[in-house]
Amino acid sequence: MEILRSFGNKKIGYLDFDTTSRVSGFSLPCRKSDDCYIILYAQAGSSVITDFIEYKTEQDTLFFFSVGQHFQIEDNSKGALLYFNPEFYCIAFHDKELTCDGILFNNVFETPYITLTDDENRSFGRIADDIKQELSKDDYWTEEMTRTKLKELIITASRAWLIRSPEQNRLGTVEDAITRRFSHLVEENYYRYHRVAQYAELLHISAKTLYRKIVDEKETSPNAIIKSRIVLQAKRLLVNTDLTIKEIAAQLGYEDQSYFVRFFKIQTGKPPIEFRKAINDT
Repeated sequence: MEILRSFGNKKIGYLDFDTTSRVSGFSLPCRKSDDCYIILYAQAGSSVITDFIEYKTEQDTLFFFSVGQHFQIEDNSKGALLYFNPEFYCIAFHDKELTCDGILFNNVFETPYITLTDDENRSFGRIADDIKQELSKDDYWTEEMTRTKLKELIITASRAWLIRSPEQNRLGTVEDAITRRFSHLVEENYYRYHRVAQYAELLHISAKTLYRKIVDEKETSPNAIIKSRIVLQAKRLLVNTDLTIKEIAAQLGYEDQSYFVRFFKIQTGKPPIEFRKAINDT
């Protein structure tokens, strides 16, 4: 069952899914316009593939996908999708931890997901039911009440995710703000800025300070994070589009196609054309 509501250019939808009896799966929402954030509830025993990693859920799990982040729900999976475009929610609030620039979305460090406890499962189930009920109504308060319920879900999820995060005690500190700002800047600029010094300049700190903060908190270097985001986007374009290698290189800020090919091979072990062929043949 799918419920989709639009309020001008703002849209939000809810979709229950069950692929246990379908060989070919089903059509995911927001794939034509590719403009939605998605909260995916996957029941225990489901399988979700995103960014070339497969997650098999042993318990009920919530996933958080950003705009343009492709994922696939495998057969024998059950759950629900809550999806919304930036106009519906992201520009409506300015609390950094709770918007689409916060900890659950646009996170270059990881794909946030939460393995739910029984109490959390009941809590998220209640909020999801409230959202479905609101989407089924058609009155003056529907849009704002639905947005309020969505914010409640994101607050609840943010709390749950931070409880599981070893660096949760940094939330709100200068170090945490820099780390999350760096994550956001990489997500915005990976296709044009490839050097750590460029991001340090945007953050108004030295490259050495940025390196130390990221390594201390994430145990990896900012340079590795930048490269990883570029490679991830290259993989997405290789698998999900028909763009040529030259066109992909240009989209990622490489004027020299041969340089991009060498870079990709160093990072993945295969040149782009071989990577595309290997994925398409599987």
